[in-house]
Amino acid sequence: MAVSTVAVLGLTAACSGSGSDGKGDGDGGGKPSKSAQSGAPSATAKLEKAALASGDVKKYKVAKEPEGSKEPADSAARVNPAECRPLAEMLTAAAPPKSKAHVSRTLTSTDVADTTTTEVVLLAYGQADAEKTMDTLRTATKSRKCATFGDGGRRYIGVRPQPAPVGGDEAVSYKLASRAGEFLDRDRVTVVRSGSTLIAFRASNVFDPESAQADKEGEAAGLPEKFQDGVKADPKVADAIVDAQLAKLAEAK
Repeated sequence: MAVSTVAVLGLTAACSGSGSDGKGDGDGGGKPSKSAQSGAPSATAKLEKAALASGDVKKYKVAKEPEGSKEPADSAARVNPAECRPLAEMLTAAAPPKSKAHVSRTLTSTDVADTTTTEVVLLAYGQADAEKTMDTLRTATKSRKCATFGDGGRRYIGVRPQPAPVGGDEAVSYKLASRAGEFLDRDRVTVVRSGSTLIAFRASNVFDPESAQADKEGEAAGLPEKFQDGVKADPKVADAIVDAQLAKLAEAK
């Protein structure tokens, strides 16, 4: 899975949502949180403000992940080898254990010929945890032990580091795949750090060997490409998606 660039300002570790002492205007129905007392928006609210919405990226539909549809889960016991855990954590819209908050969006092209789906997840961390997460992620992409790894009942194969974009403070990219019956689910992930905020872009498509073979035969017979159904190329995060998200994150500061 993916790529692109643009300079960006991050949401800081204050994304934790814990406020300093301050007077709130509670609703009288219980003790308001420190965040409410200080008037500061919560970590999730800050990320929601920075997340992509309909109209932000031309020719793409933007869908919000249903609240509570993907709860954080401890992948420590599921992932084998354990050092590959950072790779697995960026493959879901659930929050990794060290993150303070997260929001996600799913983008699909309005072009029916483009079958790639792109998930964009914004994650708020403390500064040190954000930097450490990137370090462990980068190490895992280069580890021979993580060329294949298991996550529960799923086995990922073909894990390879990919060229990373130049935007933000640092970025890491990798691709991988997993088998689903006769199909091959293919993913490319790019994670960009801006301050203490991480943005994980995950592009996915499905390779169907039967359709690919039919296309190969059709191509040999002179069948126009527009009538070919197979997805040949690995998925890639569209530059427009990354550029739009990084720009909106900068505006949301």
